[in-house]
Amino acid sequence: MRGADLDRPFRGVRVPKVTPSAPTPASPAAPPALLARCVALAVALGGDPIFTHLTAARLWPVPLPPDLVEEDLHIGVVPPARPPRRRGVHAHKLLDPRALVGRRHGCRIVDPATMFCQLASVLPLADLIAVGDALIHAPVYPNPLDDRPWLTQAELAERVAVFRGRGKAVAARAVARIRPGVESRPESLVRVAVVDAGLPEPEVNVSITGSRGEFLGRADLVYRRWRVIVEYDGDQHRTDTRQFDRDVRRLERFAAHGWTVVRITGRAFFGDRAATVARVRHALIAAGWRG
Repeated sequence: MRGADLDRPFRGVRVPKVTPSAPTPASPAAPPALLARCVALAVALGGDPIFTHLTAARLWPVPLPPDLVEEDLHIGVVPPARPPRRRGVHAHKLLDPRALVGRRHGCRIVDPATMFCQLASVLPLADLIAVGDALIHAPVYPNPLDDRPWLTQAELAERVAVFRGRGKAVAARAVARIRPGVESRPESLVRVAVVDAGLPEPEVNVSITGSRGEFLGRADLVYRRWRVIVEYDGDQHRTDTRQFDRDVRRLERFAAHGWTVVRITGRAFFGDRAATVARVRHALIAAGWRG
């Protein structure tokens, strides 16, 4: 029981070490290491805990800031039961009468709308918007490994409208700014950044056609009036050769039909958001936008 191949997440519990892994667009599964900790907690508590807040967010999973360190497991306790005191566990009284509990990845977990409301007291506004974008996203090309959308925009708005807990104001501001069609957290953050800087709000992931109606491709953020496209290039564009080649041809088609394409990389955006927004502003002004 003292072997190097075992982790000790909680007193009296041993689990096999799990190599950390992250969800991918093709398989949005919860991280195996987190699942192992959740199972270990259930054993330690001798029950079937309800996971909430950030733990619920990681179990669905939804995109969270990568700089969030591995936090305590968050669980909800329905009164009159008393929250357990245990190292590595953050227990909350589950007082929201509209909270629903289901099961995902074998764990009891709060419903996505409740989880969104809970995160409003934890995440900055832009990151909460990114969570909302992910919750309502319906993949253009359905994947059997991705069961989204987990709820509709209207359902989330209705839930936030009747929410009365901590973070209500932030949740209301965020839900008004979520948009269908957003396919990644960076797309959400870029869209929020340009709008917060006073630029027009772009369309999200729309199809672009040529003068004869031919399909040219889908674009991340589109200013149709000014024929400006903002494309976010994530790591998959750099590491997947086929994806990279497809993107090059698609962007060439846009340019050949009179579109200005602003390409944004993760390093540039997260390193200097103001400079990235300035590039979008310059392209819009050059195309005739006057503010």
